[in-house]
Amino acid sequence: MTQRAGVVDLGSNTTRLVIYEYEPGKRFRLADEVREVVRLREGMGNSNVLRAAAIERSLNALRMFRRLCDAMDVQDTTVVATSAVRDAANSDSFLGRATADTGWTLRILSGEEEGYYGALGAINATGLRQGFVIDLGGGSAQVVEIRAGVPRRSVSMPLGALRLTEMFVGSRKVQVARVEALRAFVREQLEPLTWFKAGYEDSLVAIGGTIRNITQVDQAGKGYPLDSVQGYELAAIDLHDISERLWPLTVKKRSAIRGLRYDRADIIHAGALAYSEISRFSGFDSITISRQGLREGVFYERFLDDQTEPTISNLRQFSVMNLARNFNCDDMHSRHVADLALSMFDQLQPAHQLDSGYRGILWAAAMLHDIGTIVDYQYHHHHSYYIVLNHTLPGYTPRELALIALLCRYHRSKGKPKTKPLTSLVVESDTEALVVLAGILRLAEFFERGRHQVIRDLRCHLDLEQGWVQIEALAQGDAAMELWDAGRNLDVLGQALGLEVELVEGMWLANSSASA
Repeated sequence: MTQRAGVVDLGSNTTRLVIYEYEPGKRFRLADEVREVVRLREGMGNSNVLRAAAIERSLNALRMFRRLCDAMDVQDTTVVATSAVRDAANSDSFLGRATADTGWTLRILSGEEEGYYGALGAINATGLRQGFVIDLGGGSAQVVEIRAGVPRRSVSMPLGALRLTEMFVGSRKVQVARVEALRAFVREQLEPLTWFKAGYEDSLVAIGGTIRNITQVDQAGKGYPLDSVQGYELAAIDLHDISERLWPLTVKKRSAIRGLRYDRADIIHAGALAYSEISRFSGFDSITISRQGLREGVFYERFLDDQTEPTISNLRQFSVMNLARNFNCDDMHSRHVADLALSMFDQLQPAHQLDSGYRGILWAAAMLHDIGTIVDYQYHHHHSYYIVLNHTLPGYTPRELALIALLCRYHRSKGKPKTKPLTSLVVESDTEALVVLAGILRLAEFFERGRHQVIRDLRCHLDLEQGWVQIEALAQGDAAMELWDAGRNLDVLGQALGLEVELVEGMWLANSSASA
């Protein structure tokens, strides 16, 4: 049964509401999201008192969020507050007003809890098994160690972008001495974290609006073809470069930088300087960006409430199945196409010699190739392409996402697949592999043309010395249409393998097997 849940994250700089529709443990989708800059920490200084204007901005946002939840009949809403409220001397009064205005009881997260939920979001977005998650928000930064895919020790530090801006670089013209003071303060906070160092097989994943916006600046400068930061690898050298470019500029000039949000232009330089020092201290060459963070982590605790640890065990498989279920894909058809495609991939391995990584890409594309039919059958391969690209698939890299989308795009087109406009995301070997995989996927799709699994299995007979391969389609019933359509589309696979491909009809028996 479909349920709805809302999560409100009242941060030091921004507050967000996310609303999810979900079936526990099975599928979920983001139904709505609202973001508002409230600058709750603004003006607190050393007094740690929430100021009147910041309180009113935050309460207005919470009242607006409550009205939206009521309009969407969201009765299960979790509201969490972080650094600014956690530190405030007048937090009790603020919380009382918030409850009186909205009926919601706000939960103040400790620094460790804030890190934990952020790490849950990152783990379930990237599949991180070993390494660290860092979240630099408006008022604080959390570093969480991840071992065996589970959050371990964590620490919270006063390194938020808004806090650092007010402490060090809030003047219109930033002085070099203040920049150096900020850097020294960050290093001082990091110094006790002797365990926060890049190790063998460790990765660093970052979450939060600051790093997402820094990444968008990097992407804009490089002409990155995807409209998402999910899974992006931000090189440390590029992070340092952006940091050095941002701080000498005026707010007006920063606002004009491609990719930079106008409402972060006055604090982004402080966040970038902090991230640059964090990167140097930890020794990581790059940072993987997670689109998901604290809000999603809070949701996962609800979505996976029957598990000891609310983390998705097989993230890549879940991501594909979650997207397929949300778009009402024909599960039986997709699974059979995937089975036939993987059978061909395995049996033809001596000819194509592709590694197992491509096998996983083929499976995902086979499961999602018809997802675009929810828009329209005609040109559904085009619709499948942009749905996959724009929804992304947590657990897959941008390169892998591009290959999956391209296979969806070319699963029913004539001729060889082309990588444009995603060429910058793939490596040289992908170009040839894509042709092989497209040839296999097309045949698997046509073998299942009638959507009744009439062709139950396949046998591939190879003669590499003579230069041919025979694909024996093991049919149970009338497979004339399937064989006709598949027979018209042997060319791409044949060209990719450099072999003559012939197709014959065989008879499927209960004990038939492709490995027989």
